[in-house]
Amino acid sequence: MKKYLIPLFALTSLFGDEAPSYSLWDYHPLHVGGNAIFIGKANVDAPQKGHLTFNKSNAFVYMLVPVSQTSYFFPRVEWNTFSLDWNKNPKFNKTRFDYIQFGLTFYSTAVEKWRWILRADYNLDVDHFNNPAKYGLFSGFAWGSYEIHEKWHYHVGILGYTGMRGDMVYPVIGADYTPNKKWLFQAVFPINYSIEYTPFERWRFSIRGRPLKERFRAGKNEPQPRSIFSYSSIGAEFNVHYEILRRFEFEIYGGYNFGGGFYIKDQKAHNALYTNIGGAPYGGATLNYGF
Repeated sequence: MKKYLIPLFALTSLFGDEAPSYSLWDYHPLHVGGNAIFIGKANVDAPQKGHLTFNKSNAFVYMLVPVSQTSYFFPRVEWNTFSLDWNKNPKFNKTRFDYIQFGLTFYSTAVEKWRWILRADYNLDVDHFNNPAKYGLFSGFAWGSYEIHEKWHYHVGILGYTGMRGDMVYPVIGADYTPNKKWLFQAVFPINYSIEYTPFERWRFSIRGRPLKERFRAGKNEPQPRSIFSYSSIGAEFNVHYEILRRFEFEIYGGYNFGGGFYIKDQKAHNALYTNIGGAPYGGATLNYGF
């Protein structure tokens, strides 16, 4: 389940103060880029003990398709690779996994004082492309923010996933506060927790929380065939972001992941092995270029 939400955060302010534009290419509609995150070794609290490392990278391409001056579609395709290596894993031996993601996002400020982001994604294991029933995962969310004051917004919505013999739904709820043009404070569960400072037009510095989650299934030729596993953790980081509006975006960040949970179930989602994961440092980067 994809948890790189940085491009979505950029949407929240991407079009708000722009003058009208009537050429599609004024929007630099075609974008390519990638993300990478690396987390150090973390201790595993399980009878088997050991340590776990988690790394992830992806490459993406998406298109900005205007519907009106206030509404846009973003069809998107990604190739994702992640490694999850528990050196004492008793259930499966594979440590690297690849999946392709097809996504569609709708962004709109058409309703007065509201901003809405609707998104649907479908993930499919590259090695089991002909078996979507077992190796596919659908996720989506609806996220709205309402301006209750020129400095305050509240956020509401819903987020969830279904697939690989599991499903989950979370509420989206929170608020943001902008005391001036340079500062932004956000707390939106479970998507965004950040304090942002923008000293110059193209530069932004922030302290933010970064939730991570992956749900996947191992192959059939493993000690426990077709194991279903889920990894989730959260970290806090210092983030440096540079952007030329709609054309170029780069960020680099580093911080500490506080750990979380990891479980493995059999192919029918029974007989779970639950573990807790300790903390570890992490770092990463994002690049986005628009044509």
